[in-house]
Amino acid sequence: MFQPSIIWCGLYILIGFLVSTKVEAQDSKGSGQLWMAGEVKINTESDFVIKGQLEYQSEYDSENNWNSWIGTAGADYLLIPNLELKGALKGLSTNENDTLNRRELRPVLGAKLDFLNKGRFIFYDHLKFEWRQLYFSTPELNSGSLRVRNQLGMTMALTQKSPSMNKSLNLLISTEAFFVKQDNEKERFSNRVRLECGLSYRLSDQWKLIMSYYRQRSRNQIDESFTSQENILRLKATCYL
Repeated sequence: MFQPSIIWCGLYILIGFLVSTKVEAQDSKGSGQLWMAGEVKINTESDFVIKGQLEYQSEYDSENNWNSWIGTAGADYLLIPNLELKGALKGLSTNENDTLNRRELRPVLGAKLDFLNKGRFIFYDHLKFEWRQLYFSTPELNSGSLRVRNQLGMTMALTQKSPSMNKSLNLLISTEAFFVKQDNEKERFSNRVRLECGLSYRLSDQWKLIMSYYRQRSRNQIDESFTSQENILRLKATCYL
């Protein structure tokens, strides 16, 4: 039998899904995107994990020619069981459209709490604070701002007794909200509500593959309605050293 806490967490995530999939019907516009990422994680003798990632994102059904390269270097630290502190520095190079390009430096600090980690199930909350320093091809648009992200999610092992075991096929479900206090961001996708449904497979001690579908609503300005929606397929391979 499922514990009551698992049932309540599942219902909470399901409600988040239903809320985040509601899209403004008036003047809404959609796009399809493909994200591809490769990640390396290096385990140290201490509680630190060093990581690096390279990702490419693009729209495949839009006239704007939007695409982005993202490089990330960072580390995770296991403070206590089930609580990780996370830090990273991201560099982004984005083509907003044919006439506007953007470069970005993004320091990120966060914490991930597995508030239920037992058997086949992991329920977690991942909080991030991002400082976004934006540099545009039109210099007067340059800006910096703080963005807060919070992700609530679940990982469930489908074929093994634990998601961390080799040959484990896992179900991934999460919902994430992006919050920007300032209203001076000029680039697309500054404010978002995102849901994820995907699968991960742990091939061995060294390799894990993830395929996720994201549905997100976006808006350019904090005072606008969510007038765009994106359907995203993300493929990611992680190598553990």
